[in-house]
Amino acid sequence: MELIVVLLVLGLVVYGIIKDYNPQAVLALAGMALFAVAYWSGIHPILPADKSTGFALFDLFEVFKGIFSKRAAALGLTIMAVAGFATYMSHIGASQALVRIAVKPVAGIRSSYVMLAVCYLVAVFVSLFVTSATGLGLLLMVTMYPIMRNLGISPASAVGVIVTSQAFEIGPTQTNAIFSAGQSGLDPTTYFVDYQVWLVVPMLVVTTLLHFFWQRHCDRRAGWDPALHRGEHAETDEAGSEGKLAPAGYALLPVIPFGLMMVFSKLVIADIKVSVEVAMLLTVFAGMACELVRTRSIRTALSGLSSFLDGMGKVFGPVVALIVCAELFAESLKAIGAIDALLHSADGAGLGASFMTLVLVGLIMGAAIVMGSGNASFLSFATLAPAVAAKFGVPAVTMLLPMQLASSIGRTVSPIAAVIIACAGIAKVSPFEIVRRTSVPMAGALLTALSLNYAFFM
Repeated sequence: MELIVVLLVLGLVVYGIIKDYNPQAVLALAGMALFAVAYWSGIHPILPADKSTGFALFDLFEVFKGIFSKRAAALGLTIMAVAGFATYMSHIGASQALVRIAVKPVAGIRSSYVMLAVCYLVAVFVSLFVTSATGLGLLLMVTMYPIMRNLGISPASAVGVIVTSQAFEIGPTQTNAIFSAGQSGLDPTTYFVDYQVWLVVPMLVVTTLLHFFWQRHCDRRAGWDPALHRGEHAETDEAGSEGKLAPAGYALLPVIPFGLMMVFSKLVIADIKVSVEVAMLLTVFAGMACELVRTRSIRTALSGLSSFLDGMGKVFGPVVALIVCAELFAESLKAIGAIDALLHSADGAGLGASFMTLVLVGLIMGAAIVMGSGNASFLSFATLAPAVAAKFGVPAVTMLLPMQLASSIGRTVSPIAAVIIACAGIAKVSPFEIVRRTSVPMAGALLTALSLNYAFFM
């Protein structure tokens, strides 16, 4: 009976996500339903006797409150600080300044497809510091896209490179990486240095080569010859073309948190630690000081803090609340015994950690394509990984790392992803054509990630 209920609820969750119902509400209601069934079936109490309110309905919301309190005060604050920082850097023009400076060195390259490959690597480098996939995509459409088009690169090839710049969400300041590190019991810097880098560097090599050959192949099939289009100006819509012009020195500001976290870690200075939140706040106040010098207005410099706080607030519902609701759902699956049943079945069939990793990666990948969001897909299902990893006696990070990479890769091959719709719209290219241009490089990246994760960590 319980198995039937679990399958029914899971089916409704998948249906709700596919139909674009609010994922937070879908996961929260599903979690409460499973907790209620587990309680009334005598399988598992909603809360331990010493913590129970004495009334089952109240207990359901006590569980919800407890997860909210735990997540919002720790991981939630970290993610909100990252979002607020990204908003503030864009507000003062620092992100735009970083992108402008980063793309300048590539302007002298004369070979079209070499330019395309180099632009991809430059864009990935910038993604370490500009953490919004859509925001970075729009900035690159203003700065990098015209350079590529001037060398005769087709609009589809150029956009295909730009939208994959955030395909791996690497670095200790990325939302999914922070969440994955927390679920793995690691700090974000350790997660980045000891695990992410070992997979991402080879993935970048593979993806760069695939971009070079795949985009050239697609252009040839479409009859596009770069030599015939050299000197063309990029024809774009006005959307996303405006940016705040800040001094070149502002380009250093988005780099500061990354630098602080690298320096004050086991890599350089192990005796002093700096958290993500402290690094972000310190840089925001440094940005306010820069604004004071530039504008000579105390009011203007101080008012910028509002953009930081607004950025924090905007991510609370879409991301932090999603984490809480997803954890409630995961806990309900454990309470009703679904996770244990799945693991016992896998163990009895002789299926190991590698197979379960593939299952979870497939789940995340499919959800990312359907939802058009790497964050929503990963945050919805990543909480299941630690229990699965513990059952098979492997570190949680060995499952979470490929899942995290698959979530952002899946977003990059989704025609409804915001970054693809926005960039394709500016270049006047079909989102489905962009997905065709990203599909092969991203497939190569995912296969590389799975192979290296198995070779290095499992």
